[in-house]
Formats: sequence, C-alpha cells, structure tokens
Amino acid sequence: MGNRIAVISDIHANLEAFQEVLNHLGHQSVDGVVCLGDIVGYYTDPSACIELCREWGILCIMGNHDAAVCGKISLVDFNDTALAAIQWTRRNLSKEDLLFLNRLPRFHQEQDKYLLLHGSLLNPDRYIFFPEDAEKDFEEMMRVHPRTFLAFFGHTHQKRVFSYHRETISSGVPEDFHLDPLRRYLVNPGSVGQPRDHSPLASYLIYDEDQKRITFHRVAYDVRKAAEKVIKAGLPRSLAERLYRGW
Repeated sequence: MGNRIAVISDIHANLEAFQEVLNHLGHQSVDGVVCLGDIVGYYTDPSACIELCREWGILCIMGNHDAAVCGKISLVDFNDTALAAIQWTRRNLSKEDLLFLNRLPRFHQEQDKYLLLHGSLLNPDRYIFFPEDAEKDFEEMMRVHPRTFLAFFGHTHQKRVFSYHRETISSGVPEDFHLDPLRRYLVNPGSVGQPRDHSPLASYLIYDEDQKRITFHRVAYDVRKAAEKVIKAGLPRSLAERLYRGW
C-alpha cells in the first residue's frame, strides 16, 4: 500500500463530496487510498462512486449500508430514512456494482502496521463513540492483534482519536498529531459524504507511516448540488437538509 496513505470513510454515494476529496488528496503525494466502508447508501450516485473506487484502485472494506444493499445483513436495524435509501440504491445499481459490493471484506489487516474497520473489531456494525466503547476494542486489539498499535474505523461519521496507555484512554479531535510508540490508537477520519460534527465539509485523513504522523483534512464541495439531487430522486428530504447542517 505504501508508507503514506489517505484514509476515507462513509462516502454514501455523495459524488460531489467524493470527487472533491479525491481532487484534494490527489495533491497530497499519497501512495494509496483506503476506504473504511459505506461507499453507498443515503445519496444518489452509488454507481459513480463505486466506479471511482475502481479507477483509483482504492482498498475498500464493507460497511453496513454496503452489506444491506447487497443483502448480506438484515434491514431490521435501519431507520425508515436509511431503509428508503437502501431500497432506492438497490434499484439503481447494476449486477456488476452489486457484485463489487458483495465481494468487499468486512475487515482488513495491513501486516502488523494497522487495521481497517468499519465499526468495531468486535462487530463491524457497532459504533465507537465514547471511551468506554473504545476500551472494548483496545482489549480485543491486544488479545487478537498484540503487535498492531493502530486501527482506523468509521461508521460514526465523526472524526475522533482514542489512545490507550496503561489502562487509561484519552480521546480528542486533533488536526495533526504524531503517534506515541507507547500508545495504541483508534482513529476515525470522519465522513466524506455525510459529516455529523456540525460542519458540512467532507472529512478525511492522511497517515504518514515514516513520520508516524496523522493529519486531518476538511474539503468544501457543492452541497447544494448534492442536496438537490436528493429531492429530484424522491429520497427523504431530511437527507438533503442534513448536508447543510453537517449533522
């Protein structure tokens, strides 16, 4: 994969946001791009976003919306808005696109360097919002992957850093930081397609393995265009409205 990677997550078929993020990271001298899942769901360009993942050779894992669209998990836990988008997405994807999603792994380990998760090591659909959530994952990381000290996760749509040292967990949202070799880390890059941190800007990060440095980036995109597509497609209006709010 290389020593300098861009980490993206939760694109959710928002083509306007995805294109601008790719344009931005294309000027950051990265060796590769990884995606932590949920390429599709919610928004209106699932096929185009899948195609961009193919074109860029992005290493993708499967998110819960990807799994739902290709029938790998039950829909019982999805709210009405998410369910409407999943059903719309199914109708608007080709067999080739569905096969692409169906073949995605739910987890990836890059040697002992880092782990790629959608939700949690314990359950790919589990959220990590708080230190007590992260604690269970750190315990699992030490048990199953004792030589790995870094994991990237998505699913919450909120950038966040949890670090663990001597049974103490710290959390925060730094813009730029260096990894402490004595700590373990769980790091969320935020969401490309539907940020939920009160900012409409798309979010991603770059990890420089040589420098042991993580840098977060925010990228502006045409929110109005993405929102108008939602209305035109007949999807729930709330999906358009939340793009402006960043929540």
